[in-house]
Amino acid sequence: MPGDPLSLYEKYYIEKEDERLGLFRGLADGFQVGRVLYPGSFVHIAPSLFFPEVVYVDTDRRARDFFGRREVLEYAREHRAYEGEPAIQFHPVDYRTGINETRRSFDLLISQYAGFVSMYCRDYLKPGGILLANNSHGDASMASIDGGFELVGVVNRRGQRFSLSEEGLDRYLVPKRPVEITREYLLERQRGIGYTRPAHSYLFRRS
Repeated sequence: MPGDPLSLYEKYYIEKEDERLGLFRGLADGFQVGRVLYPGSFVHIAPSLFFPEVVYVDTDRRARDFFGRREVLEYAREHRAYEGEPAIQFHPVDYRTGINETRRSFDLLISQYAGFVSMYCRDYLKPGGILLANNSHGDASMASIDGGFELVGVVNRRGQRFSLSEEGLDRYLVPKRPVEITREYLLERQRGIGYTRPAHSYLFRRS
């Protein structure tokens, strides 16, 4: 990648006001998180500003080049909100075919706009680990019918402000229309169920 590799991050996240820094700050404050797995990350380096060890996974060649540049590690080091050195690793693979990482070794699994991460990567989470999933591609809906996950919180967004809540969870994940939500149904739709009370993202704990 010629020039400044961080220009790609600026283009897709900073300029679009989609770094989601408040989201990751809230997770870091609210949960004990050491290792993080981020399938379908593209070049979204923001988690490394709040978590000391993050493993990124993506098939995009630009992401592979991005994470191979020393400037990216330096950016994380300069902007980190924790003590110690950031540890960043990148796998240029399709997460659906497996990741060369130890099962049950991650505290947080991030699923944001990347398909059914929960279905393919659940086993990388420790028991008690947290799945952060939005419903853009239906992954929150998929996690909601997976007996291995329990809804423990929601994330709401107003502009650049994110708030995490563990209250009134029974009001969420209620479909607007009566429908039998199955894995097959979601895989065919490739998008989430419409809910009466949607959230930006949902937090599930692995049982």
